[in-house]
Amino acid sequence: MRINFFNRIIRSVFTKLLVVIVLAGICINLVVVGFFVHLRDAFVGPFHKNVVQYLNYLITDMGSPPALDRAREIARESFLEIRYESSDQSWTTSDALPAVFRGRFVPWHQNPDVRFGKFKGRHIIEVSTQTGRFIFGPSRNLPVESARHRLFAIMLILLTAILAVAFFVIRHILRPVKWLNTGVQEVSRGNLKHRVPLKKSDELRDLAAAFNDMTDRIRDMLHTKDQLLMDISHELRTPLTRMKVALEFLTESQAKENLQDDIADMEKMVTEILETARLHHKYADLKKQLTNLTALLKQTLKTFENQTPGIKVVDLPSEIDVRVDPEQVKTVFENVLSNAVKYSEAESKPVRVSCDLRESYAVIRITDFGIGIPEEELVHIFEPFYRVDKSRTKDTGGFGLGLSLCKTIMEAHDGKIEVQSEPGEGTTVSLFFPLARN
Repeated sequence: MRINFFNRIIRSVFTKLLVVIVLAGICINLVVVGFFVHLRDAFVGPFHKNVVQYLNYLITDMGSPPALDRAREIARESFLEIRYESSDQSWTTSDALPAVFRGRFVPWHQNPDVRFGKFKGRHIIEVSTQTGRFIFGPSRNLPVESARHRLFAIMLILLTAILAVAFFVIRHILRPVKWLNTGVQEVSRGNLKHRVPLKKSDELRDLAAAFNDMTDRIRDMLHTKDQLLMDISHELRTPLTRMKVALEFLTESQAKENLQDDIADMEKMVTEILETARLHHKYADLKKQLTNLTALLKQTLKTFENQTPGIKVVDLPSEIDVRVDPEQVKTVFENVLSNAVKYSEAESKPVRVSCDLRESYAVIRITDFGIGIPEEELVHIFEPFYRVDKSRTKDTGGFGLGLSLCKTIMEAHDGKIEVQSEPGEGTTVSLFFPLARN
Protein backbone atom coordinates (compact mmCIF):
# COMPACT_ATOMS: atom_id res chain seq x y z
CA MET A 1 0.00 0.00 0.00
CA ARG A 2 2.78 2.41 0.93
CA ILE A 3 4.72 1.52 -2.24
CA ASN A 4 1.62 2.10 -4.39
CA PHE A 5 1.05 5.47 -2.71
CA PHE A 6 4.69 6.44 -3.30
CA ASN A 7 4.47 5.40 -6.97
CA ARG A 8 1.27 7.39 -7.38
CA ILE A 9 2.93 10.50 -5.94
CA ILE A 10 6.00 10.09 -8.19
CA ARG A 11 3.91 9.64 -11.34
CA SER A 12 1.40 12.43 -10.69
CA VAL A 13 1.28 15.48 -12.96
CA PHE A 14 1.30 17.70 -9.88
CA THR A 15 4.62 16.25 -8.67
CA LYS A 16 6.15 16.60 -12.11
CA LEU A 17 5.13 20.25 -12.36
CA LEU A 18 6.50 20.94 -8.90
CA VAL A 19 9.81 19.26 -9.79
CA VAL A 20 10.02 21.33 -12.97
CA ILE A 21 9.47 24.54 -10.98
CA VAL A 22 12.07 23.57 -8.38
CA LEU A 23 14.62 22.64 -11.04
CA ALA A 24 13.92 25.88 -12.91
CA GLY A 25 14.45 27.82 -9.67
CA ILE A 26 17.75 25.99 -9.02
CA CYS A 27 18.95 26.70 -12.56
CA ILE A 28 18.03 30.38 -12.26
CA ASN A 29 19.89 30.59 -8.95
CA LEU A 30 22.96 28.91 -10.47
CA VAL A 31 22.95 31.39 -13.36
CA VAL A 32 22.62 34.34 -10.98
CA VAL A 33 25.33 33.01 -8.67
CA GLY A 34 27.61 32.37 -11.62
CA PHE A 35 27.02 35.88 -12.86
CA PHE A 36 27.90 37.42 -9.51
CA VAL A 37 30.94 35.16 -9.14
CA HIS A 38 32.16 36.47 -12.48
CA LEU A 39 31.58 40.05 -11.30
CA ARG A 40 33.38 39.28 -8.05
CA ASP A 41 36.41 37.98 -9.93
CA ALA A 42 36.45 41.19 -11.96
CA PHE A 43 36.57 43.28 -8.76
CA VAL A 44 38.98 41.07 -6.81
CA GLY A 45 42.10 42.82 -8.12
CA PRO A 46 41.09 46.40 -7.16
CA PHE A 47 39.64 45.14 -3.88
CA HIS A 48 42.89 43.40 -2.88
CA LYS A 49 44.86 46.53 -3.74
CA ASN A 50 42.67 48.69 -1.49
CA VAL A 51 42.82 46.14 1.33
CA VAL A 52 46.62 45.97 1.20
CA GLN A 53 46.86 49.79 1.20
CA TYR A 54 44.60 49.93 4.24
CA LEU A 55 46.65 47.28 6.08
CA ASN A 56 49.87 49.18 5.32
CA TYR A 57 48.25 52.25 6.79
CA LEU A 58 47.43 50.27 9.95
CA ILE A 59 51.00 48.94 10.16
CA THR A 60 52.34 52.50 9.95
CA ASP A 61 49.85 53.62 12.60
CA MET A 62 51.08 50.92 15.02
CA GLY A 63 54.58 52.45 14.92
CA SER A 64 58.02 50.99 14.63
CA PRO A 65 58.48 48.77 16.47
CA PRO A 66 54.71 48.17 16.57
CA ALA A 67 53.04 48.82 19.92
CA LEU A 68 50.70 46.12 21.29
CA ASP A 69 48.39 48.64 23.01
CA ARG A 70 47.90 50.59 19.78
CA ALA A 71 47.39 47.31 17.90
CA ARG A 72 44.64 46.30 20.35
CA GLU A 73 42.94 49.65 19.93
CA ILE A 74 43.08 49.35 16.13
CA ALA A 75 41.84 45.75 16.27
CA ARG A 76 38.88 46.79 18.43
CA GLU A 77 37.90 49.68 16.16
CA SER A 78 38.44 47.78 12.89
CA PHE A 79 37.02 44.39 14.00
CA LEU A 80 40.33 42.74 13.19
CA GLU A 81 42.63 40.23 14.87
CA ILE A 82 46.34 41.03 14.53
CA ARG A 83 49.45 38.93 15.11
CA TYR A 84 52.99 40.24 14.90
CA GLU A 85 56.13 38.11 14.69
CA SER A 86 59.78 39.22 14.56
CA SER A 87 63.15 38.19 15.90
CA ASP A 88 62.75 40.58 18.86
CA GLN A 89 59.10 40.15 19.88
CA SER A 90 55.91 38.33 19.16
CA TRP A 91 52.40 39.24 20.25
CA THR A 92 48.73 38.91 19.25
CA THR A 93 45.53 40.79 19.94
CA SER A 94 43.56 37.53 20.01
CA ASP A 95 44.32 33.91 20.71
CA ALA A 96 42.16 32.96 17.73
CA LEU A 97 45.07 33.46 15.35
CA PRO A 98 47.59 30.57 15.37
CA ALA A 99 51.10 31.01 16.67
CA VAL A 100 52.46 29.23 13.63
CA PHE A 101 50.10 29.48 10.68
CA ARG A 102 50.40 26.39 8.47
CA GLY A 103 47.51 27.08 6.14
CA ARG A 104 47.80 27.48 2.41
CA PHE A 105 49.03 30.94 1.32
CA VAL A 106 48.69 32.40 -2.18
CA PRO A 107 51.21 35.16 -3.01
CA TRP A 108 49.74 38.36 -4.35
CA HIS A 109 50.95 38.89 -7.90
CA GLN A 110 51.40 42.66 -7.37
CA ASN A 111 53.55 42.33 -4.26
CA PRO A 112 55.39 39.15 -3.16
CA ASP A 113 55.50 40.44 0.44
CA VAL A 114 51.71 40.04 0.67
CA ARG A 115 50.10 36.63 0.80
CA PHE A 116 46.45 35.57 1.11
CA GLY A 117 45.32 32.47 2.95
CA LYS A 118 42.46 30.85 4.93
CA PHE A 119 42.27 29.56 8.48
CA LYS A 120 39.16 27.77 9.82
CA GLY A 121 36.98 29.28 7.12
CA ARG A 122 38.24 32.83 7.65
CA HIS A 123 40.35 34.83 5.20
CA ILE A 124 43.89 35.62 6.46
CA ILE A 125 46.32 38.16 5.03
CA GLU A 126 50.05 38.07 5.74
CA VAL A 127 52.14 41.20 5.22
CA SER A 128 55.93 40.95 5.52
CA THR A 129 57.90 44.08 6.43
CA GLN A 130 61.54 44.85 7.16
CA THR A 131 60.90 44.57 10.91
CA GLY A 132 58.69 41.46 10.97
CA ARG A 133 55.57 39.69 9.78
CA PHE A 134 51.96 40.82 10.36
CA ILE A 135 48.98 38.49 10.11
CA PHE A 136 45.51 40.04 9.86
CA GLY A 137 42.21 38.21 10.18
CA PRO A 138 38.56 39.25 10.69
CA SER A 139 37.29 39.34 14.26
CA ARG A 140 34.82 36.69 15.38
CA ASN A 141 32.65 39.55 16.62
CA LEU A 142 32.44 41.07 13.15
CA PRO A 143 28.83 42.26 12.61
CA VAL A 144 28.96 40.97 9.04
CA GLU A 145 29.25 37.37 10.30
CA SER A 146 26.03 37.54 12.31
CA ALA A 147 24.32 39.43 9.49
CA ARG A 148 25.39 36.73 7.05
CA HIS A 149 23.92 33.99 9.20
CA ARG A 150 20.72 35.97 9.62
CA LEU A 151 20.44 36.59 5.89
CA PHE A 152 21.05 32.89 5.20
CA ALA A 153 18.24 31.93 7.60
CA ILE A 154 15.93 34.51 5.99
CA MET A 155 16.81 33.14 2.55
CA LEU A 156 15.93 29.59 3.63
CA ILE A 157 12.63 30.77 5.09
CA LEU A 158 11.77 32.71 1.94
CA LEU A 159 12.66 29.77 -0.33
CA THR A 160 10.54 27.44 1.80
CA ALA A 161 7.66 29.92 1.70
CA ILE A 162 7.98 30.26 -2.09
CA LEU A 163 7.93 26.46 -2.54
CA ALA A 164 4.95 26.15 -0.19
CA VAL A 165 3.05 28.84 -2.08
CA ALA A 166 3.95 27.18 -5.40
CA PHE A 167 2.75 23.85 -4.00
CA PHE A 168 -0.67 25.18 -3.04
CA VAL A 169 -1.05 27.28 -6.19
CA ILE A 170 -0.29 24.28 -8.43
CA ARG A 171 -2.61 22.14 -6.33
CA HIS A 172 -5.37 24.71 -6.75
CA ILE A 173 -4.81 25.01 -10.50
CA LEU A 174 -4.85 21.22 -10.97
CA ARG A 175 -7.96 20.61 -8.86
CA PRO A 176 -10.04 20.06 -12.03
CA VAL A 177 -7.73 17.15 -12.92
CA LYS A 178 -8.59 15.55 -9.59
CA TRP A 179 -12.30 16.18 -10.21
CA LEU A 180 -12.00 14.59 -13.66
CA ASN A 181 -10.23 11.57 -12.17
CA THR A 182 -13.05 11.17 -9.64
CA GLY A 183 -15.57 11.52 -12.46
CA VAL A 184 -13.88 8.79 -14.50
CA GLN A 185 -13.90 6.46 -11.46
CA GLU A 186 -17.59 7.15 -10.82
CA VAL A 187 -18.52 6.53 -14.46
CA SER A 188 -16.46 3.32 -14.48
CA ARG A 189 -18.58 2.16 -11.52
CA GLY A 190 -21.73 2.88 -13.52
CA ASN A 191 -22.66 6.19 -11.87
CA LEU A 192 -23.52 8.18 -14.99
CA LYS A 193 -25.27 10.86 -12.91
CA HIS A 194 -21.97 12.15 -11.52
CA ARG A 195 -21.12 15.69 -12.60
CA VAL A 196 -17.64 17.21 -12.66
CA PRO A 197 -17.66 20.74 -11.10
CA LEU A 198 -17.22 23.64 -13.54
CA LYS A 199 -15.50 26.27 -11.37
CA LYS A 200 -12.73 27.38 -13.69
CA SER A 201 -12.57 29.36 -16.91
CA ASP A 202 -9.73 27.68 -18.74
CA GLU A 203 -9.00 24.62 -20.90
CA LEU A 204 -9.60 22.30 -17.94
CA ARG A 205 -13.10 23.71 -17.56
CA ASP A 206 -13.77 22.99 -21.24
CA LEU A 207 -12.50 19.45 -20.72
CA ALA A 208 -14.78 19.01 -17.69
CA ALA A 209 -17.75 20.37 -19.63
CA ALA A 210 -17.02 17.95 -22.49
CA PHE A 211 -16.79 15.10 -19.97
CA ASN A 212 -20.16 16.01 -18.45
CA ASP A 213 -21.72 16.25 -21.89
CA MET A 214 -20.29 12.84 -22.79
CA THR A 215 -21.73 11.18 -19.66
CA ASP A 216 -25.12 12.81 -20.31
CA ARG A 217 -25.16 11.42 -23.84
CA ILE A 218 -24.10 7.96 -22.67
CA ARG A 219 -26.74 8.00 -19.93
CA ASP A 220 -29.41 9.05 -22.42
CA MET A 221 -28.41 6.33 -24.88
CA LEU A 222 -28.38 3.63 -22.20
CA HIS A 223 -31.66 4.86 -20.78
CA THR A 224 -33.22 4.80 -24.25
CA LYS A 225 -31.98 1.26 -24.84
CA ASP A 226 -33.13 -0.01 -21.44
CA GLN A 227 -36.47 1.76 -21.75
CA LEU A 228 -36.95 0.21 -25.18
CA LEU A 229 -36.24 -3.27 -23.79
CA MET A 230 -38.61 -2.70 -20.89
CA ASP A 231 -41.37 -1.37 -23.13
CA ILE A 232 -41.00 -4.27 -25.55
CA SER A 233 -40.92 -6.76 -22.69
CA HIS A 234 -44.06 -5.32 -21.12
CA GLU A 235 -45.82 -5.30 -24.46
CA LEU A 236 -44.82 -8.90 -25.13
CA ARG A 237 -46.50 -10.15 -21.98
CA THR A 238 -50.00 -9.46 -23.24
CA PRO A 239 -49.74 -11.37 -26.55
CA LEU A 240 -47.87 -14.17 -24.75
CA THR A 241 -50.73 -14.49 -22.29
CA ARG A 242 -53.25 -14.57 -25.14
CA MET A 243 -51.20 -17.23 -26.91
CA LYS A 244 -51.08 -19.38 -23.77
CA VAL A 245 -54.86 -19.12 -23.41
CA ALA A 246 -55.41 -19.94 -27.08
CA LEU A 247 -53.15 -23.00 -26.84
CA GLU A 248 -55.32 -24.44 -24.08
CA PHE A 249 -58.14 -24.84 -26.61
CA LEU A 250 -55.98 -26.84 -29.02
CA THR A 251 -55.88 -30.58 -28.97
CA GLU A 252 -52.80 -32.26 -27.57
CA SER A 253 -50.10 -32.67 -30.18
CA GLN A 254 -46.37 -32.35 -30.73
CA ALA A 255 -46.89 -28.94 -32.31
CA LYS A 256 -48.76 -27.74 -29.21
CA GLU A 257 -45.93 -28.91 -26.94
CA ASN A 258 -43.35 -27.14 -29.09
CA LEU A 259 -45.35 -23.90 -28.99
CA GLN A 260 -45.73 -24.16 -25.21
CA ASP A 261 -41.95 -24.62 -24.84
CA ASP A 262 -41.29 -21.60 -27.06
CA ILE A 263 -43.73 -19.44 -25.10
CA ALA A 264 -42.14 -20.56 -21.81
CA ASP A 265 -38.72 -19.57 -23.14
CA MET A 266 -40.04 -16.17 -24.24
CA GLU A 267 -41.64 -15.60 -20.83
CA LYS A 268 -38.36 -16.47 -19.13
CA MET A 269 -36.46 -14.07 -21.41
CA VAL A 270 -38.95 -11.26 -20.74
CA THR A 271 -38.63 -11.84 -16.99
CA GLU A 272 -34.82 -11.69 -17.15
CA ILE A 273 -34.91 -8.50 -19.22
CA LEU A 274 -37.23 -6.78 -16.76
CA GLU A 275 -35.19 -7.97 -13.75
CA THR A 276 -31.96 -6.66 -15.29
CA ALA A 277 -33.53 -3.30 -16.10
CA ARG A 278 -35.04 -3.06 -12.59
CA LEU A 279 -31.65 -3.63 -10.96
CA HIS A 280 -29.99 -1.09 -13.24
CA HIS A 281 -32.33 1.67 -12.15
CA LYS A 282 -33.31 0.68 -8.60
CA TYR A 283 -30.17 -0.15 -6.67
CA ALA A 284 -31.77 1.40 -3.58
CA ASP A 285 -34.52 -1.26 -3.64
CA LEU A 286 -32.09 -4.02 -2.73
CA LYS A 287 -33.08 -5.66 0.53
CA LYS A 288 -29.63 -5.78 2.06
CA GLN A 289 -29.09 -7.58 5.34
CA LEU A 290 -26.22 -9.10 7.26
CA THR A 291 -25.73 -12.52 5.65
CA ASN A 292 -23.41 -15.48 6.11
CA LEU A 293 -22.13 -15.84 2.55
CA THR A 294 -20.82 -19.35 3.22
CA ALA A 295 -24.24 -20.61 4.33
CA LEU A 296 -25.92 -18.96 1.33
CA LEU A 297 -23.41 -20.54 -1.07
CA LYS A 298 -23.78 -24.02 0.47
CA GLN A 299 -27.56 -23.70 0.25
CA THR A 300 -27.25 -22.90 -3.47
CA LEU A 301 -24.81 -25.79 -4.05
CA LYS A 302 -27.46 -28.32 -2.97
CA THR A 303 -29.28 -27.65 -6.24
CA PHE A 304 -26.28 -28.98 -8.21
CA GLU A 305 -25.42 -32.01 -6.04
CA ASN A 306 -26.44 -34.70 -8.54
CA GLN A 307 -25.29 -32.93 -11.72
CA THR A 308 -22.17 -34.04 -13.56
CA PRO A 309 -19.24 -33.50 -13.33
CA GLY A 310 -20.04 -32.59 -9.70
CA ILE A 311 -18.84 -29.78 -7.43
CA LYS A 312 -15.87 -29.76 -5.03
CA VAL A 313 -15.66 -27.17 -2.22
CA VAL A 314 -12.13 -26.11 -1.17
CA ASP A 315 -10.90 -23.64 1.48
CA LEU A 316 -14.33 -22.26 2.31
CA PRO A 317 -14.49 -20.55 5.75
CA SER A 318 -17.35 -21.49 8.06
CA GLU A 319 -18.59 -17.90 8.19
CA ILE A 320 -18.22 -14.85 5.91
CA ASP A 321 -20.26 -11.84 7.00
CA VAL A 322 -21.45 -9.59 4.18
CA ARG A 323 -24.30 -7.13 3.81
CA VAL A 324 -26.23 -8.20 0.70
CA ASP A 325 -29.64 -9.02 -0.70
CA PRO A 326 -29.62 -12.84 -0.26
CA GLU A 327 -32.09 -13.54 -3.08
CA GLN A 328 -30.13 -11.50 -5.62
CA VAL A 329 -26.77 -13.00 -4.60
CA LYS A 330 -28.32 -16.47 -4.78
CA THR A 331 -29.30 -15.63 -8.37
CA VAL A 332 -25.64 -14.82 -9.10
CA PHE A 333 -24.45 -18.11 -7.61
CA GLU A 334 -27.08 -20.08 -9.55
CA ASN A 335 -26.19 -18.44 -12.86
CA VAL A 336 -22.43 -18.91 -12.46
CA LEU A 337 -22.70 -22.49 -11.16
CA SER A 338 -25.18 -23.35 -13.90
CA ASN A 339 -22.76 -22.13 -16.57
CA ALA A 340 -19.85 -23.97 -14.95
CA VAL A 341 -21.76 -27.28 -14.94
CA LYS A 342 -23.32 -26.73 -18.38
CA TYR A 343 -20.03 -26.05 -20.16
CA SER A 344 -18.10 -28.88 -18.47
CA GLU A 345 -17.69 -32.29 -20.05
CA ALA A 346 -19.06 -35.32 -18.22
CA GLU A 347 -15.52 -36.67 -17.78
CA SER A 348 -14.10 -33.30 -16.64
CA LYS A 349 -12.81 -32.64 -13.15
CA PRO A 350 -15.48 -31.46 -10.68
CA VAL A 351 -16.25 -27.75 -10.60
CA ARG A 352 -14.05 -26.20 -7.92
CA VAL A 353 -15.48 -23.65 -5.45
CA SER A 354 -13.03 -21.77 -3.20
CA CYS A 355 -12.72 -18.55 -1.21
CA ASP A 356 -9.96 -15.99 -0.80
CA LEU A 357 -10.35 -13.56 2.12
CA ARG A 358 -8.69 -10.19 1.57
CA GLU A 359 -8.48 -7.02 3.65
CA SER A 360 -11.89 -5.68 2.61
CA TYR A 361 -13.26 -8.30 0.20
CA ALA A 362 -14.30 -11.93 0.16
CA VAL A 363 -13.53 -13.44 -3.25
CA ILE A 364 -15.59 -16.49 -4.20
CA ARG A 365 -13.96 -18.35 -7.11
CA ILE A 366 -15.88 -20.89 -9.20
CA THR A 367 -13.62 -22.82 -11.57
CA ASP A 368 -14.68 -25.34 -14.19
CA PHE A 369 -12.47 -27.48 -16.42
CA GLY A 370 -14.67 -27.38 -19.48
CA ILE A 371 -14.50 -25.92 -22.98
CA GLY A 372 -13.40 -22.41 -21.93
CA ILE A 373 -13.99 -19.09 -23.70
CA PRO A 374 -11.87 -17.62 -26.52
CA GLU A 375 -9.85 -14.56 -25.49
CA GLU A 376 -11.51 -12.30 -28.08
CA GLU A 377 -14.94 -13.15 -26.62
CA LEU A 378 -14.13 -12.32 -22.98
CA VAL A 379 -14.61 -8.56 -23.40
CA HIS A 380 -18.21 -9.11 -24.62
CA ILE A 381 -19.58 -11.79 -22.31
CA PHE A 382 -21.24 -9.27 -19.95
CA GLU A 383 -23.19 -7.60 -22.74
CA PRO A 384 -26.95 -8.34 -22.79
CA PHE A 385 -27.98 -11.03 -25.31
CA TYR A 386 -24.34 -11.80 -26.15
CA ARG A 387 -23.52 -15.49 -26.51
CA VAL A 388 -20.24 -17.12 -27.41
CA ASP A 389 -22.11 -19.76 -29.42
CA LYS A 390 -23.60 -17.83 -32.32
CA SER A 391 -25.98 -20.68 -33.25
CA ARG A 392 -28.30 -19.61 -30.40
CA THR A 393 -29.98 -23.03 -30.16
CA LYS A 394 -31.75 -24.31 -27.05
CA ASP A 395 -29.07 -26.94 -26.57
CA THR A 396 -26.33 -24.35 -25.96
CA GLY A 397 -27.96 -22.29 -23.23
CA GLY A 398 -30.22 -19.34 -22.52
CA PHE A 399 -30.56 -15.88 -23.93
CA GLY A 400 -27.22 -14.30 -23.08
CA LEU A 401 -28.67 -12.37 -20.12
CA GLY A 402 -27.25 -14.42 -17.24
CA LEU A 403 -23.80 -12.85 -16.90
CA SER A 404 -25.17 -9.40 -17.65
CA LEU A 405 -27.61 -9.85 -14.76
CA CYS A 406 -24.78 -11.15 -12.51
CA LYS A 407 -22.62 -8.10 -13.30
CA THR A 408 -25.51 -5.76 -12.52
CA ILE A 409 -26.22 -7.47 -9.18
CA MET A 410 -22.55 -7.47 -8.13
CA GLU A 411 -22.14 -3.77 -8.97
CA ALA A 412 -25.35 -3.01 -7.07
CA HIS A 413 -23.64 -4.51 -4.00
CA ASP A 414 -20.44 -2.45 -4.55
CA GLY A 415 -18.68 -5.62 -5.67
CA LYS A 416 -17.50 -6.88 -9.03
CA ILE A 417 -17.24 -9.99 -11.19
CA GLU A 418 -14.17 -11.07 -13.16
CA VAL A 419 -13.72 -13.92 -15.64
CA GLN A 420 -10.49 -15.64 -16.70
CA SER A 421 -10.63 -18.41 -19.25
CA GLU A 422 -8.48 -20.57 -21.51
CA PRO A 423 -10.06 -22.49 -24.41
CA GLY A 424 -9.89 -26.20 -23.71
CA GLU A 425 -8.67 -25.64 -20.15
CA GLY A 426 -11.66 -24.13 -18.37
CA THR A 427 -13.03 -20.92 -16.88
CA THR A 428 -12.68 -19.19 -13.49
CA VAL A 429 -15.31 -16.69 -12.33
CA SER A 430 -14.28 -14.48 -9.37
CA LEU A 431 -17.01 -12.78 -7.34
CA PHE A 432 -15.84 -9.91 -5.09
CA PHE A 433 -18.08 -9.18 -2.07
CA PRO A 434 -17.29 -6.27 0.31
CA LEU A 435 -16.97 -7.59 3.86
CA ALA A 436 -19.39 -6.22 6.44
CA ARG A 437 -17.84 -3.55 8.68
CA ASN A 438 -18.37 -3.86 12.43
